Amino acid sequence: MDMNINELLTAEASFMLGTLTLESNIIGVMRYEDGILLITQDSPFYPKNYKWPDQLHDNGIISIGDKELAVTKVYTAGLFNDHLYIDQEITKQATSPEKIIPVHYIPDLQEFSERDLIGKTVTLSVNYETRYRVSAAHSMAHFMSLALNKATNHIWSKVYDTDDLGNYNLDKAAIYQSSITELKSVDIYRFGKSLKKKGFDKNILIENLDKINREVNSTLNNWLTQGAEITVEYKSKEISDTRLWKSTIDSTVVTIPCGGTHINNINEVKEVNVEIKIGESIDFIQVITHCRI
Repeated sequence: MDMNINELLTAEASFMLGTLTLESNIIGVMRYEDGILLITQDSPFYPKNYKWPDQLHDNGIISIGDKELAVTKVYTAGLFNDHLYIDQEITKQATSPEKIIPVHYIPDLQEFSERDLIGKTVTLSVNYETRYRVSAAHSMAHFMSLALNKATNHIWSKVYDTDDLGNYNLDKAAIYQSSITELKSVDIYRFGKSLKKKGFDKNILIENLDKINREVNSTLNNWLTQGAEITVEYKSKEISDTRLWKSTIDSTVVTIPCGGTHINNINEVKEVNVEIKIGESIDFIQVITHCRI
């Protein structure tokens, strides 16, 4: 591992700004798996988040002069007492990291040596098509959750937290697992005893699954025709800082805590189709959202 700890502590990320390319200096190089991790002072790449690995990481290239190195994966790395831990290694540590930074996985350094790379100025370029298609899926996953809350609002028998549209927040109460890839998201909801105690009757949901599915699709496609700007509000360029997804639905401002990337307007999605079905058991519901741009 070749790097300066003080430089790592000041490293930044720029994906939350919507940046797709920038120049920066290499401040760290380390071997990882069968390739190399490159760390730069700043990066436009969205990394797989060790806490919330739902969104697919970016890919792209890092250019050094006229040479291009392929970036096939991007991870989050955590700094602990002058040691860098990668991805899920972070969760195994007893304390929180001093710093979270994006690191770029390069399977082939070509003719470059690790030591020669430190300090070099490079151009980092994100694959726009992948970023855009994943961002569209992520934005629609949020709209889907709001449409699902709306369609299931009547099922609750007790007062529970509401979303910004005033509907009981089933997404918050029951989300179990999420996966966001190009133009597709898969959300798994778990309906256990704790949710029943909160006042949600899963049997009513299951009995009316087709009707609720149709309502969710109708609501979403209606929102698409309205159009609505989407923004990501951020405090800093620190990955660990809180960020908010923000849009407007039926003249109401809606915010959802989110660390991912998004499109600029819901009308960039031309069509959305949601499929809701029973999961691995009747305690789980799987929601698959496909979108077309």
